[in-house]
Amino acid sequence: MESADLILIISDLGSGGAQRVLTTLAQAWAEKGYRICVATFADPSSDFFELSPSIRRIVVGGMGESRHALEALRMNIRRVLRLRRALRESGAPLAVSFVGSTNIQTVLASIGLDIRLIISERNDPARQSLGRFWDFMRRRFYRRADRVTANSQGVLVTLSEFVPIKQLAYVPNPLRIPPDETPNDSRAPTVLAVGRLHPQKAYDILLPAFAKAAADHPEWRLNILGEGGLLGELQRTAEELGIAERVHWLGCSKNAFPFYRNADIFVLASRHEGMPNAMLEAMACGLPVVVSDASPGPLEYVKNEDAGLVSPVDDVDALAKALRRLMNDAVLRKRLGGRAKELTSKLELAQAIQVWEQAIGLSEKS
Repeated sequence: MESADLILIISDLGSGGAQRVLTTLAQAWAEKGYRICVATFADPSSDFFELSPSIRRIVVGGMGESRHALEALRMNIRRVLRLRRALRESGAPLAVSFVGSTNIQTVLASIGLDIRLIISERNDPARQSLGRFWDFMRRRFYRRADRVTANSQGVLVTLSEFVPIKQLAYVPNPLRIPPDETPNDSRAPTVLAVGRLHPQKAYDILLPAFAKAAADHPEWRLNILGEGGLLGELQRTAEELGIAERVHWLGCSKNAFPFYRNADIFVLASRHEGMPNAMLEAMACGLPVVVSDASPGPLEYVKNEDAGLVSPVDDVDALAKALRRLMNDAVLRKRLGGRAKELTSKLELAQAIQVWEQAIGLSEKS
């Protein structure tokens, strides 16, 4: 089998932001004529995102829960050995690994191989722990990669504490924005939130904030695009707040753009974030955003009164005030949304992929 030009490694192709970035890059490079291989530990039965038939897939295997520390160690050793075989099998001279423990396992698997290794860090290690063991391993082994990339300047600052600055590089989240085919039918004015139903996303703050903000605006609705274990609890909260009929639980979607284009405000109340794709996509669609001040990544694009409003994390009243202000002022929404679209224009795929290619050392395809 012909050797790949590039292998991309990730644990699975589930519905996360890193998976969206990987599949976007893989498809774009395949369309440019590169021979692309994607390696995952999980098999296709758990996929959310799809790969083009032109992209080779290697299933490394080794997924599963461990019952105790010794079994976890054995499983991780097996994963590293299987991944090492996958790297050899691909024949690729260049590898890009995505996310936490997979990055560390790829570093270990590549030792002694003639392959250039790039790490893609998607979260801020200062705010999101992988657990004591993996945090130690990250600090110990990231520096062994040829390059460590991050999608925000704040994360690069954190990484510089244990990776030499010369090995660090910024790469943006690439946005592939489909044509606007959203019907222009009449609809209620809408606040949109996108993200898994998890404590990180602070829906327990958003729901009461929306209830306060929308008390004098009965026409407004809240759409929540995402799935997760908190669905029942959050639905009960909406019932208790008296807003159940105004909150729409939309589940997961492979294409969120129709939802952005049918919204008026985007809100991200999270307790921590790296650089959220959903926020950037919403901004690219011209939505004004309300974000928490919990993490530096989103604030690199959203300064208060410039593209959106910034609210203190875990503050119901402050978030309600920001939402109410945008609900009350269509002119402000238009101004902030226009600025949001301007700021994210450089993230469109054609421009962003050039930054990636330079950062990872992917030579021009002849």
